[in-house]
Amino acid sequence: MTWSLGEIEVLARKATKGAGYDWGIAEEAGKAVRWLCAAGLPGTDVLAELLTLNDGRAYKDCCPDCAGAHWQARDGVLCPLITGTAICDRAGMLAQGDRITLGKVAFPLLLVPYIASASDGAGRAINIEWPGLTMCRADRSTTIDATSEAMAMGSCDTVTLQHAKTMTGTRVRRAYRGDISEQTRQVLADFAHRTYAPDTPESRLSGAGAGLSDND
Repeated sequence: MTWSLGEIEVLARKATKGAGYDWGIAEEAGKAVRWLCAAGLPGTDVLAELLTLNDGRAYKDCCPDCAGAHWQARDGVLCPLITGTAICDRAGMLAQGDRITLGKVAFPLLLVPYIASASDGAGRAINIEWPGLTMCRADRSTTIDATSEAMAMGSCDTVTLQHAKTMTGTRVRRAYRGDISEQTRQVLADFAHRTYAPDTPESRLSGAGAGLSDND
């Protein structure tokens, strides 16, 4: 079934919030999934798998330590939604030529829209690379050279981000609707439904990715 990009963004945002992320990260996740679907990439599929994987994980366990040039998570697996937000906050570093290496990250495809946003904000070409995929963003144009396996990858041990000198791959063309399988729709709808449940002390302390908000 095809959905408008606006419908996709709303569903992704509500599902991310229902999975326990704070509204700021959920807002950016909705935009990221919309970006991927507009590029013809499986944004809703990887989000559904990520939210299922991270359901119940604490924020502190999957956020990056950004103190140096090598970022990694406390428990060894970075969340791309939290990491992507941190990347955008440090776009200037990449624009100046610094290189950031990420340790093991779940569903790295979800990082791609954040790199595009960082490039647009800094006004410099930036690329992201992991085995099987290279994406470059420059002058609000995106090129991708990737295998289908790399795009659907559940985790990757190393992802590199840096200023790009050249653009390689196929230019991304904009779409205006996206396909969502019934299975993926159901997963996202189930997470989104949690946002409608009454907020009680018990519901805040159990399930729904308790702890993913960093508002301690």
